[in-house]
Amino acid sequence: MFATTPEEASRSSQSTDWTGLPVIFDEVFTGLYRLGRFTASSFVDVHPDISVHAKLLTGGLLPLCATVASESIFKAFEGDEKTDALLHGHSYTAHAVGCQVALESVRELRRMDERGDWDWAKAAGGWASALPGQSEISAPGSDAETDPGVWSVWERNFVLWVSRQTAAVDGVWALGSVLAIHMKDSDGGGYKSDAARRVQAALYRGSGHGAGRWNVHSRVLGNVLYVLSSQKTSREGVDWIQQQLQLALG
Repeated sequence: MFATTPEEASRSSQSTDWTGLPVIFDEVFTGLYRLGRFTASSFVDVHPDISVHAKLLTGGLLPLCATVASESIFKAFEGDEKTDALLHGHSYTAHAVGCQVALESVRELRRMDERGDWDWAKAAGGWASALPGQSEISAPGSDAETDPGVWSVWERNFVLWVSRQTAAVDGVWALGSVLAIHMKDSDGGGYKSDAARRVQAALYRGSGHGAGRWNVHSRVLGNVLYVLSSQKTSREGVDWIQQQLQLALG
């Protein structure tokens, strides 16, 4: 699409070069197993030319972000002149301590996946039996009988219960560690909506749990309430948060 000379057109035909519009994936909120897979791009079997990562790189311990590009995209900015360079960078891209923490964080996430630390959610959440044709969407190289491919730490029966609270809820979806509840808003919703504030406040107030008082921090974007477990949250922890959500929505 952007070739201006026969030589450039010839180079773009090589398998390692990008052609047309570059494919960009923002993996800040979705990558590193947040949605149950190492990358969200694997859901659509796409290898992006550029991907953006942050937050989960260090597990939130230190600020760090990275923009990763294919080799052909990277080399497009090589040259002898300053105008050839990509004159932009993240404030914490070269944070040396953050980079070391990120290396260990990513290694640990990989080890958790290999150990099967999330098998309890895949097996007990009720998702594998609920998705017909699951074997067709399992991750490449996985055993379709043991790896559901698409799963959530939030139990299917709980998500169905939330969807039936039609007086307050417009819709709900769950994937990996993310639960998004779309609250009903007579004004149509959107970022200016306050429809999710009541439930957010109820979660923040918390309730008695064991010997102490616990509350839940959640994120609201307009009429949508997001609740995310960490990649280390136990089944018992998820069960308790689900109970708090039922009290807040009931």
